[in-house]
Amino acid sequence: MSQQPPPEPPPPPSKQPFSLADAGIAALVATGYGIPVPSTLLFGAATVAPFDGAILIAVALCLAGWLGLAVWTYRAIRRRGRAPFQVASEVLALLVLPAWGMAYSHEANDTCAVQACDAGTTAFRPLAEPEVYGLLALHVLTALAYVVSRRRPGALLGPAELLVHAALLLGVALHALLAVHFGLWVLGGLLVPPLLLPCVAPVLAVAFYSVELRARLVLRGVETAAPAPLAAAEAAYRAGPPQPQVPLPPPPALHWPTLWRALAVSPVLLGVHAVVHAAWLGHPAAALQVFTRTCGYTLSQLPIVTLPGDCHYLCTVAARGHAWLVRPLRLGRRGGAPILVNRQLAIANAFEDLLHERWPRFGRAARRLYDRLGLPVSRYIGAAWAADLVYLAMKPLEWAFYLALLLLDPRAPEARIDRMYR
Repeated sequence: MSQQPPPEPPPPPSKQPFSLADAGIAALVATGYGIPVPSTLLFGAATVAPFDGAILIAVALCLAGWLGLAVWTYRAIRRRGRAPFQVASEVLALLVLPAWGMAYSHEANDTCAVQACDAGTTAFRPLAEPEVYGLLALHVLTALAYVVSRRRPGALLGPAELLVHAALLLGVALHALLAVHFGLWVLGGLLVPPLLLPCVAPVLAVAFYSVELRARLVLRGVETAAPAPLAAAEAAYRAGPPQPQVPLPPPPALHWPTLWRALAVSPVLLGVHAVVHAAWLGHPAAALQVFTRTCGYTLSQLPIVTLPGDCHYLCTVAARGHAWLVRPLRLGRRGGAPILVNRQLAIANAFEDLLHERWPRFGRAARRLYDRLGLPVSRYIGAAWAADLVYLAMKPLEWAFYLALLLLDPRAPEARIDRMYR
């Protein structure tokens, strides 16, 4: 008898076809677990020295480290299998990121009043408190159903199977609503994942819940369509060849009766949650107020109140440095408050005035971009030595602004500079 050859080992990861699902899990695990701490440190350093070349090098190293970690994770998934990394991504999406997002929400501005200088740069609290704790309980219920479904893929006894399907449906609806409420912040989480990754958590939860719900419904459909085993007497009369034919498995299909029953039960679970929430907070719409009693988001109902404020930008703050370096020339007024004016600040404002005069659309776009970048950074500059550093860092821009005035201003640049804070 000839000995059968041993089975061929699986091909190395480099020769396996590329898997988009494995690449997505690798990117998620590398981003969620590998980059928050260094990116937070880099963000804190950038607010102190935003023009330091070392910061740019550190950012490049951080991105290179993330890419290396993602590639290593992908290769590990192809070698060892997806299971441990799948669990890590599920823990990240259903536990770590929601807790991280709750911390963000709690620390954000809890009122709808904002200074005029901070308009457009302030992040308001996205979920109202204490209503958010009831929403958290509902999320825990859906996450528990997901864990039960993953651990026990077989059909459960009694109404437990129906409750698992209904809770998964409720989880899909809940996190889809959260994604709609966050709006553009979800896109920001995709573009700036280290800092805004919690905003993507609802999208990840919808993906995990939907895939698990479909897999469980398909499994119930396969079990229902499987042929029943033959009885012993019937099998004796149907004795066939020595090698009995194995029937082909039925094609995978959703078990629609289970889905219809889950669609009928999930509103009941939501209604129980709303009743308990209303009894807890003493308001019939308390479950909805977690979204509506906020401002600045898709489902928010509270208006944003803009308060007058003293707006200081980078050049304005730089004029507060040591007089022997920044050389203040005169006092000016902005928003009714006195400010120190040096030549750097006057040149910057003359350049902006030229932009608004010659190219108004470009000038408005440049002002909006500067408001979003320069104004928040200026909040961290308080000491005179820090203002000195900003003044020195802005020197190349000052020279560039003056050169632009020389080349583009039809009038004498000094005349425009002189009238800025006259």
